[in-house]
Amino acid sequence: MFLVGVVFHFLIGSLAPEIERQYKNPALFRGWQGWTSTYMTIHPFIFAPVFAAVFHKLRIANSFPSNIKGGLIYGAGVFCVGSLPVFLLTFASFQMSVEIFLSWIVQNLCQYLAAGVAIGAVADVCSIIQDSSD
Repeated sequence: MFLVGVVFHFLIGSLAPEIERQYKNPALFRGWQGWTSTYMTIHPFIFAPVFAAVFHKLRIANSFPSNIKGGLIYGAGVFCVGSLPVFLLTFASFQMSVEIFLSWIVQNLCQYLAAGVAIGAVADVCSIIQDSSD
């Protein structure tokens, strides 16, 4: 998730400079000095164990697929249930451009899908190692 966020940070800055200008508008966004910047940097690392634990619990409780496809399904599900409603509320509540709204949605979807693929691949490898040791 962190790496996808970094990629989007540079892509948005170079491909959509008008979005970057909006971020610098203090009437729309506060500065990221102090705790805000720190939180946004460490959030993916704090969230990763929770994301992985829920995936593992689903695998055990519901025979959820442990492969990359299962990870994609899981990542898409977390996005649809956990992120998309928040973004819709944010868009409805705050003055933000459609471009920022859509960039956040695309970035977040990519982050959750990438995290899902990663956790699915790791779970798949762990399943193979466990099966071979039995």
